[in-house]
Amino acid sequence: MGRQWVIGIGNPDRGDDGVARHVIERLQRDLGLAPIEESTLERGGSGAEIALIFVRQLVPEFVMEIGVCDRLIFLDAHVPSEPREIVCTRIEPQARFSSRLTHCLPPEGFLWLLAAAAGRAPESFLVSLRGERFDLVQGLSPAAAGLVDPAAELVLGLIRPHADHRRWADQPEGGVRWHCSDP
Repeated sequence: MGRQWVIGIGNPDRGDDGVARHVIERLQRDLGLAPIEESTLERGGSGAEIALIFVRQLVPEFVMEIGVCDRLIFLDAHVPSEPREIVCTRIEPQARFSSRLTHCLPPEGFLWLLAAAAGRAPESFLVSLRGERFDLVQGLSPAAAGLVDPAAELVLGLIRPHADHRRWADQPEGGVRWHCSDP
């Protein structure tokens, strides 16, 4: 496997919307890597085989910095109306954009731009964690904090060679259930 990117998306000033930052920090410790800051990304990113970054939103400028990679994993929060605690979905490029009035992109729209720029799209997954609280507060709710370790384990499974990406699993401690599937 060649170069892989893990991109956490969210706003740490809005409670559980920043849960991806905590997963990135856990991955940083497990892999012994420093996360790339947005300022570093603008200067050309990292030469490592696995790159970790946390951003507040996906913007078109990141496409050229990421360039050609073999796997791209997006981490984000989802609202409580999705009953599953952690959802992992294989995603494909789509010409989807949030709005004409915003500069941010959904992961599928980001992949579409990446495929247009690089000539191909990497194998890509969206891992989302259920959030409970999205108000103006720093820190995670207990429920979201309890999903950080299982989500990091799921991502580690995705970046390991020869991982089976279609399965159900139970985390016996805590009862966290996640599903990883094709779209």
